[in-house]
Amino acid sequence: MKNFIVFIAVVFLGLFLALLNRTDTNPSAGTMPTLRVFGYSSFTGKFGPGPLLKSEFEKTCNCKLEFIEGSDSGILLQRLKIEGESLGADLVIGLDQFDISKATAEQQWRKMNLGDLNVYDVVKPALANKFFVPYDWGALTFVMRTGELKKTPVKIDDLLDPELTKKISLEDPRTSSPGMQFLYWLVKSKGEEEAFQFLQKLMPQVHSFSPTWSAAYGLFTNKQTKLAYSYVTSPLYHEIEEKKKDYQAIVFTEPLPVQFEFMGIPEFCRHCELAEKFVNLMLSPAGQKIIMEKNYMMPVMKGVRDGTPFATIPEYKSVPGFEIMPTAEVDRLLKRWTEVRRGNLN
Repeated sequence: MKNFIVFIAVVFLGLFLALLNRTDTNPSAGTMPTLRVFGYSSFTGKFGPGPLLKSEFEKTCNCKLEFIEGSDSGILLQRLKIEGESLGADLVIGLDQFDISKATAEQQWRKMNLGDLNVYDVVKPALANKFFVPYDWGALTFVMRTGELKKTPVKIDDLLDPELTKKISLEDPRTSSPGMQFLYWLVKSKGEEEAFQFLQKLMPQVHSFSPTWSAAYGLFTNKQTKLAYSYVTSPLYHEIEEKKKDYQAIVFTEPLPVQFEFMGIPEFCRHCELAEKFVNLMLSPAGQKIIMEKNYMMPVMKGVRDGTPFATIPEYKSVPGFEIMPTAEVDRLLKRWTEVRRGNLN
């Protein structure tokens, strides 16, 4: 028994010394801070800008960066509300102008003082909110394949052409930012009452209302539809990534809506200074270039797209001004949309 006890003591002593030795040879183990960034999956995934931004940031931050994913901004806000503080959310990226009212109603956010940013004129109104800063933007329109339609639509009413019956890919505005942008576009272009009358007429034209942009656009690229509501940069993606030049963003007579994507730092952040440093990286020339080339969205900072294929994208006439729509107003419009979808018009 005595020998057995001595044996056990030696074993534990050996384990303790091994652990001590491992700690001594890596004194930073367990002490390096982890910046936790909430972001939507197409941003944080391997084909998005997230991995490259993470690699660039970790070169100098003396920290680790961890992404916490949500499929879209709505899911991100839900996760942030339920488990953001317990998970230690330091930064949230991917909110659009329809999310900000809800985000500020549910959480406290840190003010960001970034000084004067050399941004495009279209971006300047989006800087008015001190709690959120945009990192990219994009106008939305319908995308088609060249030569596939007998008549290219040039105004919203042309979407009712019989050639487009069941041939339009749209996103559900309740779950998709582009879907909400389309509804907003109709309301701004036609006025609310006429917009919902038009939406009722449009229903037979729509193949489906997909829950996400990627699902809706996938129907289009698989040639199940002839039009998809997407970004004016989408044809550039096909040209660069697939060497295809037969995709075209349609120029409508009505001004196009513009989506901004924002980032914000929750008040309960644990590594607030690191979050601010990551914000600065995303607004730096290197960060903006990564976001532009991986997200296929326009950079907010001037000079980044100069000399790149993104500089060839024409200036589209956009809906004037910038609006952060109150949550109650968004919910009211979505309720009306749901009634039209069900076959009822109020």
